[in-house]
Amino acid sequence: MNKTAETGAAKKNKKKVRKPLRRAKNWGSRVGSLVGRLVIVLIAMTVLGVLLSALQAIGNMTLRSVITFVVIGAMLAMYYAEGLREGAGDASWSRFYGKVEAGGKALTREEDAACYQPLKAVCVGAIMFGIPLVLAVINALLAKDYTYVMQDLPDWVTNSYGSRSDIMGPLSAYMQTDSMGADSYIRMIVRLLIMPYINLFSDPLKMTAQIDRLSPLFMLTYPIAYVIGYLCGPMTNEKNRKQERRAKKIAVRKAQKSNLAAELVGSGGEVHYGQQEKSAKKVKKELL
Repeated sequence: MNKTAETGAAKKNKKKVRKPLRRAKNWGSRVGSLVGRLVIVLIAMTVLGVLLSALQAIGNMTLRSVITFVVIGAMLAMYYAEGLREGAGDASWSRFYGKVEAGGKALTREEDAACYQPLKAVCVGAIMFGIPLVLAVINALLAKDYTYVMQDLPDWVTNSYGSRSDIMGPLSAYMQTDSMGADSYIRMIVRLLIMPYINLFSDPLKMTAQIDRLSPLFMLTYPIAYVIGYLCGPMTNEKNRKQERRAKKIAVRKAQKSNLAAELVGSGGEVHYGQQEKSAKKVKKELL
């Protein structure tokens, strides 16, 4: 009994041990294409965020927050799915090329670059979101609290005192607006990229300083979602392989059952494996 138990435990341990995935060594050539795909996703998400800025018109803050969280979750899911697709594909190539390499065949640089490598996803995320993240940090450092500025003067002032320089001179200061500087352009770029998060604030105009200070954290969510998706790629690939093996087993069993049924029934009405013809059964009943 002890030997049997030890043998069973040894078999279980052998089944649990898995060979590690082959890691790519020269993976730099793949970064450009991955960044290109991520650029398309970023542009699509930015356009979607700008279109959904209309959610600020919703007066009910609870409803707006719920819808905004759904939108943000969907956007992060897109980055996650992109990373998951790349990670699962690289894991599949790693298993394939690992067997090829174990057979004694040398791999080319392209084949090696197609293998799984977490640093590949980190590098893609850094290249893609490095500059926007730096801009978000600068924007956070330059953040200023909101101050009220008068816009246009009322008509009764301009119509009544428009010709009096002693009155309109001091009041004209209220009509002056700041010109677009470098900080304004940086803020505009950052706001475009994190537009969905702005809908979480009740009054984005008065809460501009809070938005600017939190913008680096908002920007970090995109590359983090992509890298997490890539890291989950091997697990997803393993699940797909198990499903494929299970589907093959089911197909083999069905084929075996159909072949067995064909053998039992036979072709052309012939009797097989001790079966009796209907006419023979009727004759036997009549004799009895």
